[in-house]
Amino acid sequence: MTIRQALWLTLCVLLALACMPLRADAASEKQSQPDGRALFQANCAACHGENGAGDRKPSDIGFAFKMPNFTDCSFANREADVDWSSSIHRGGRARAFPRTMPAFDHALSDEEIDAVIAYLRGKCEKSAWPRGEFNLPLAMFTEKAFPEDEVLNITSFNTSGQRAMTSTSIFEKRLGATGQLEVNLPFSSIVGPSGHGETGIGDMGVAYKQNLLADVDSGTIFSLLGEVVLPTGSAAKGLGDGTFSFETHALFAQIMGDYFLQGDVFGALPAGKGLPNEAHGNFSFGRTFAEDGGWGRSWSPQIEFLTTQAFAPGEKLQMDIVPQLQVSLSRRQHILASFGERIPLNDRGPDRQPQFMFYIIWDWYDAGLLQGW
Repeated sequence: MTIRQALWLTLCVLLALACMPLRADAASEKQSQPDGRALFQANCAACHGENGAGDRKPSDIGFAFKMPNFTDCSFANREADVDWSSSIHRGGRARAFPRTMPAFDHALSDEEIDAVIAYLRGKCEKSAWPRGEFNLPLAMFTEKAFPEDEVLNITSFNTSGQRAMTSTSIFEKRLGATGQLEVNLPFSSIVGPSGHGETGIGDMGVAYKQNLLADVDSGTIFSLLGEVVLPTGSAAKGLGDGTFSFETHALFAQIMGDYFLQGDVFGALPAGKGLPNEAHGNFSFGRTFAEDGGWGRSWSPQIEFLTTQAFAPGEKLQMDIVPQLQVSLSRRQHILASFGERIPLNDRGPDRQPQFMFYIIWDWYDAGLLQGW
């Protein structure tokens, strides 16, 4: 089976799953919720503290491992419920934390564990920090609405036609509860028809993202992003546009039960003469599956649809489809990889060839590069 056939098979499976009924909301499955506070006090407070602040002394709990502070919203809201639930169900080993954290999957029911998490969530209920549920799997081209701390490297190369490869390194740093600074630098290698090649850096981008809405109850997040692209690459060598460019992005995501939809609609406005303004619309639809009863390694197939319209005489709407699959590599799930193929749907030419793509993400806030395995 070729890579393209495997990716298309992934797409077919994903679309088939989209026709399955969504998981029923937990609130509709039960009329009464167990007492989360009482359950926390009885099962968790001995180590995590009476208020969940992790302020017990090592001499009191018998080990020196620093306990998490669930009242610190800058920490607590970064994580999704499934991450906490995984550690409670399977113990510290599930996310490569110390095994001093016991497993409660036989001591507490799923409803009771959900109640404990709901109790802890209440400590940051009115926080401005967007919840970790919105830290959805990254698509190849669709920028996420969720602000985060991570390092990413994404590489693409043509699978036919002109030989070309681009590897882009991206650094993202969260600023406060709702902001994010992003810097990206591409490195390209292009071989022309004559066999002569050019290699070097491309145009560097500097961006700021601002989250405006993150409603976990409705599953909706919305952010804006502005980016300045600097002419650091050589236009003469085909490694850049040779001019400043400005981009304005509207980013959103909608969680729909087990599925998610992400969108990135933006305009690219080059300052140099002779380069047309462009409008882009990138959209990604996918679902995440997890091993070990939902608590282990995650697999996230996605299908991405890309559109580009250059505002110049004779320019056509360009459309691409990108089937792809993301997988977590580390048990902490802070190191992830994805691979896919960008396939032009129309207007194929020398500059629009199929591309194989892959990336590696390191969410450096969650753990060091060599930790959490």
